[in-house]
Amino acid sequence: MIYVGMDISSKSFVVHAISERKAIVFRGEIEPTRVALKNLMSELGRETKLVVMEAGNQLKWIALTLKAIRGVHLHVVHPNEMKWISESSGKTDRIDARKMAELARGDLLPRKVHIVEGTVRDLRELVSARHQLQSKRVALINAIRGYMLQEGYKLPEKFFQRADWRVRLEKAKLGEVTKRIVESMMAAVEAIAQSEEELTREIVAIEDERIELLETMPGIGKLSSRVILAALDNAERFDDRKAVAKYGALTPTIYQSGGVTHMGHINRDGRHEVRRVLLQCAHTVARMKSYGSRPLREFFERVMKKRGKKIAVVALARKLLTIAYGVLKSGNPYDPKMLLPVSSR
Repeated sequence: MIYVGMDISSKSFVVHAISERKAIVFRGEIEPTRVALKNLMSELGRETKLVVMEAGNQLKWIALTLKAIRGVHLHVVHPNEMKWISESSGKTDRIDARKMAELARGDLLPRKVHIVEGTVRDLRELVSARHQLQSKRVALINAIRGYMLQEGYKLPEKFFQRADWRVRLEKAKLGEVTKRIVESMMAAVEAIAQSEEELTREIVAIEDERIELLETMPGIGKLSSRVILAALDNAERFDDRKAVAKYGALTPTIYQSGGVTHMGHINRDGRHEVRRVLLQCAHTVARMKSYGSRPLREFFERVMKKRGKKIAVVALARKLLTIAYGVLKSGNPYDPKMLLPVSSR
């Protein structure tokens, strides 16, 4: 077995490869291309090779390239889980590559990142692109609010959700320079919104049997079901519900010292798009009156009485995620009776 640590960047790949006996087989840099990667694997010989790298924006093409090479296995680790190791005694690209190879040889690597493929890969990329457009649009809207505030106009909270928001802005009495700036930003906001709609149509056009299962849940619609599936993919890869909740960035941070345990804000280490969409779904479910939503709404109300509305919404979002995990793992549609005590079923 050859253990290959690779530190990835846009300019070059720093590689450190060692054998079972820790002899250095290769140490150096290669170009960040498919040809260079294939040549490296060929140069390392016929032995089975385990390539270790951190997850990054070049993961897709690297994984596809290595997967097509016989005898090559890929282990992708999360950057956060490598940080404490790589920074323990200095950090350079060469040190990172060497440590990944040595950890692989000692079977001490952090958990393997799940690499999605096919329809789920398409979904994940579309969801990510849509989120980036959303972020740009919100940033522009906030900038418009800032310019309007300089002119003495404080726009209402949901101003940009109105159908006539553009007309209202055009009628505002602004300075000549501010007016040109705001008009340019308004045009950009509308263009981004149109691109968002196009991506949304592409997302909801993707079909999968698992999406239909998720949509049997209260508050889970066409978009949210696809966001959840894009994140979870294969439910069998999670150990339990707690692992799923942590993956969805919906578990509290924990501080423990001696006999004191303090539960803090929700953990940000997870898939942010899952948390965002499920928090929106939780608000919807809390207002629903249907039979299917009843046990969820009652759960929300119990938590709200004890901990307040904000914590109750997060708790409900986490419950929706764990139910989605159960639905995907069992392959059965949502059944509200399963949330009731055994004596009440």
